[in-house]
Amino acid sequence: MKTLFKWAILCSLTLGLSAFAGPPKDSVTIMRPYPSICTPGLESLMLAMTIDYAVHVSATFKESKTTYVMIVENPNTRTMAVVHVNMDGKACLVFSGDNLRKFERPEGMAPPMVDLNEEGDGV
Repeated sequence: MKTLFKWAILCSLTLGLSAFAGPPKDSVTIMRPYPSICTPGLESLMLAMTIDYAVHVSATFKESKTTYVMIVENPNTRTMAVVHVNMDGKACLVFSGDNLRKFERPEGMAPPMVDLNEEGDGV
């Protein structure tokens, strides 16, 4: 779970930075195959996860003009999941895990160098 959470943070940081500042000079693009559970619509996936896994959507972010990502969680069972959604409605459960831990921005941390609000509010 720790790895999943760190990956989600890294991806969101990487996606945000790559859209505005470009990737780090020492980075390489690697395609990683992984299994996903997909449904033709978000509703059926969310209904199933509400029963088995998640209580609510805790965050979303726009990945591209046609896709976004949802983070869903159940704080009572400390479980979470990452869902990839196309604007046409197709939804895929990409990652899920337990031992959910929340982190706060450290006091005194420098602000971001890029103003993300210039691009809009996302999804």
